[in-house]
This record gives sequence, C-alpha cells and structure tokens, in this order.
Amino acid sequence: MFNGKKAAIDDLTDTWLLTVPEAAFGTDYCMTISLDDGVTRCYIDGNAVDRDYTFINVRPGATYHLWALSGADTITANVQFTYWPVIQIYGNYTKRPYYNGTVIYSHPDSAVLESIISRVRWAGSSTAGADRKKHNFHLKFYNEDGSKKNMSFGGLRSDFHWRLDAGQVDFSRVRNRVAKDVWADFATQPYYAAYEPKVPHSYVRGDFVEVFLNDQYMGIYSLNEHMDRQQLKLKQYDYANSEFHGGLWKPMSMSYVTLFAQLLDFDSSSKTWDQFYVKYPNIDDVNPTNFNTLAEAVKFSVLSSDAEFLDSAQYYFDIPVFRDYYLFLLLMQAPDNIGKNVYYACHDVAADKRLTIAIWDLDCTQGQFYSNQGSNYHHELVSPEYDMKNNQLVRHNVMRRLWQTDSTFHNLAMKRYWQLRATTFNPDSILNRYRNYFDEMKRCGADHREIARWSYGSDLGGRQLDFDNELEYIRDWWTRHIDFLDNNTFAPQAGDVNGDGVINIADVATLIRYILTQNVVLRFQSADLDGSGVINVADVVVLINEVLRR
Repeated sequence: MFNGKKAAIDDLTDTWLLTVPEAAFGTDYCMTISLDDGVTRCYIDGNAVDRDYTFINVRPGATYHLWALSGADTITANVQFTYWPVIQIYGNYTKRPYYNGTVIYSHPDSAVLESIISRVRWAGSSTAGADRKKHNFHLKFYNEDGSKKNMSFGGLRSDFHWRLDAGQVDFSRVRNRVAKDVWADFATQPYYAAYEPKVPHSYVRGDFVEVFLNDQYMGIYSLNEHMDRQQLKLKQYDYANSEFHGGLWKPMSMSYVTLFAQLLDFDSSSKTWDQFYVKYPNIDDVNPTNFNTLAEAVKFSVLSSDAEFLDSAQYYFDIPVFRDYYLFLLLMQAPDNIGKNVYYACHDVAADKRLTIAIWDLDCTQGQFYSNQGSNYHHELVSPEYDMKNNQLVRHNVMRRLWQTDSTFHNLAMKRYWQLRATTFNPDSILNRYRNYFDEMKRCGADHREIARWSYGSDLGGRQLDFDNELEYIRDWWTRHIDFLDNNTFAPQAGDVNGDGVINIADVATLIRYILTQNVVLRFQSADLDGSGVINVADVVVLINEVLRR
C-alpha cells in the first residue's frame, strides 16, 4: 500500500501505477508504504524500504524498480506515477447485455480507493465490435441494496450512469474532446433554454482518466457524462396521467429515415423505428413509446412542398441550432455525424414539437476517418479540401431543404463563420486546444503508456501512434481546411466584406475598421474591389458606390 492505496497493476508490463497530486511531479515525493502480510523484504531502486520512502524526482515516464520477497516468492514491479484519476474495471464484458462487475476509482487527491458495485458493457456500434481491442464502456453504479448509486467525478454532474470513451481509432485520442469544446464555445442554446430553469447541455462533459481492465493497462480514456433527459433538461414523463413530455431519439446507423428522407410505419411497442432508437422515455419504463413527434418531423421533411417547408420548418425544427450544427459539420468535416452519431430531442411534446440537436461521438472528424485499415487511412471523405456540403451533407433532407429553400439559412451560417473566424474558428486557436491536451498527457506520462500499449495495433491499422506527428498532421489539416472554407464553402461575394450574405452599409463600416485597425478577419477577394492587390480607401469608395447603386 502506498499512502493507504494499492497501486493499479498492469500484468502486461509488470507496471504498478500510482496516482498522486499533480504538485508531487517535479519533486522528491515521500510516501508511507505498508507491506502486505508475508513480505519480509522490500527494495526500491536498491534502497531498503521500511515505512517511509522518498521517490526521487517524480516525473513523467520515470520508473522506479521494486523488488520484494514474500516467503519463497520474489515480486518485481516497475513503479510509475500519474496525476490523472485511475479506474480499474474487473469482470468479463461484451456489447450486450450488462454484466456484473467491480469498478475501483482512485483520485490523485484522495487517500481512498472507492470500490463500486457495477454493471458494465461495451459501448458504441462499430467500436463495440469483437475485432476492436480498446473498447468503450458503459458503467452503471449500484449500492449494496441494488439501488442506483449516484456519483460525481471531476466537478461533473452526479449520476449512476457513466461512459468511458476510448478514442481507439483516433490518432490524437482527443478529437472528440476538441470538437465538443468548440461546439460548447459557439453553439446556440436549445429553444427552451429561455424558460427552462436549469441550463441544458447539448454535449457531454468529461475528465481524462487512465483505465485498467482485469489488471491490464487499457490506456487513456475520457470519463464522460451520459447524454439523456437530465443532460438536456427535458421535461419528465407524467406517470400519473400517462402523458408524454420530453423525448429523445438517436440513430443507431444511417438510413433514409434517419436522414429525414423516407417515411416508414413504426410500431410504438418497439424500442426502434427503422434505425432510430428511443432513448427517453425508456421503453422498459413506458410502453408503448412515443415515435409520433419524430415521425411528424420526418413526414414534414419528406412530403411538404418547398413553399410549405419554407413557411413551417420553424415549427418542426430548432432552426438556430440546426444552422449551428450545419456550420459545425462543415467546420469539423464530419461525414460520420450526418445521419447518425447525433441526438434529436424535444423538450415537451405536449407544448412544442420542435426538434433540437445534441452532438455525439466526434472521434471521426478533423481528418480522421472511422477506419484506419488500408486505404481508409486519411480517407478522401475527411480530406481538408473535400466538398462535404454538396457531396455528403446534401443527403440530410432537412439540412438540404433549409439551405435550398431559404437563402438566409446559409447566409446566416456564413455570417456566423466569419464572426468566429478570428477567434474560435481560427486554426491557431483550435491547434492550441490540441497542444493543451497533449501537454496534459505528457505532464503525467500517459502519452508514453498509451503509445507503448497501442502503437501498431489493429485499431490503428497497424500504424505507429505518435502524438508529435499527429499534431503536425492536424496543423496542416486545419490550415488547409480553413483556407478551403474561406475560399469556397463560406466565400462571400465581392463587397460582402462581413460575410453575412448581403452588401450594405455594414460592409462599408467593416472595411473602414479593417483599414484603420487591421483587427478584422475578412476575405481579401471580397474586399479588394478595385483589383489593385491592396485593400485601401479606394476600395471603400467602390463599395460605397455599390451600396448606393443598390
């Protein structure tokens, strides 16, 4: 025992991992060591251990060699340190059903190892395949009497249901987190946030941890909140009166129905409609369930005329959020999140049937394809210059009809893009998010352990895991992708200096502000109106004349 806690053991490498406060790194760290019964001698780096032992210069990746004698048996181990929380899972699991197990949680700032009665299964669809080596996990926690055990980790919400995301195909391990961070920074709140007392989150938050399964190191994970009624603050089902209120649905895989392009009959006693899965209310609690609200939206998308769609889409869809999601998909180059890996929610079907959106599972974005096998690695669909709008997003019938029937839809998305181009959408800003996460990994040594465990593995298509190389790939990808968006998808017309889709006096003001301060992001081609190759007062004169002419 080290300061009253047992180390997490990796039988694959004979490594014992200890989680300690971050302040211990870079210091000589003294720990109280208690030997198990029967251990007669113990040495660390050749020094005899009695009770207290000082580990010299605790640092990322440093290894301290332990040797002990227990009866006639010799024990050897490589002791390493982290300051991330450590989770140990015990049990044998598959995709379904949940199986009983034990989860042990160790926080660096606590002397307590919390052993939790759990039910566990693999999470995801393709990521839960038997061919995967590093699985995602659903965790459900219980008390001894069988009641649900709500717990909170790292300042996240209190709940009994948690998810461990592995990012197993992602060469950065953090694309999902970066994408969620960007969405959280700019996305419009759902329509009901104005009157819902509690703040809804259309994304899940998480905390990085290191995970062990049956005494084998599994690597870097994100311990995430669960996307559900509580996360989105949907109104609860009325059991007393058997009335539906909040509704939540998720596509299991892409289909014409999940693309809002085909209307099929549904069975209210089934938990699925085509590839849609009802998440709330849980069909085990409420049967028959409610697919009506979702089906009405699909029906409207499929059968309405262009005039009807233009006039009434606002009553079926949370347009500002759909617009931000449209922008987000194009920004992140996310073909895997068009007809699946997304949630559709309704706050209260009895009062307002509009669907809003919650994001989900964004590992396969920003230049990362969902498979690394053979030619799938860096697939064309996720290349920085791929025209996803006209080749992939056009398949989503609601998105397509929104931008084709309403010119303001794309124009407002374009305006939002240019408003954020110098800040949240700046490639340097996004790259700094990656740098910060990579620095976290390196400062606690998790990067070395992850690379040692998974480099050249089948989840990576037999390729090397190298975070420095991946950072350079991401830098190049974002630089080229933003350039493509600037000059293609969100390229404003000449004179539309602020990128809002119209040419008016606001563009004149933006152009003058640029000339005076240079503190405005604009597209050169839209502002160099006299073709001189320089943006100056002559361009202001041309623009004023154009505005007056209109």
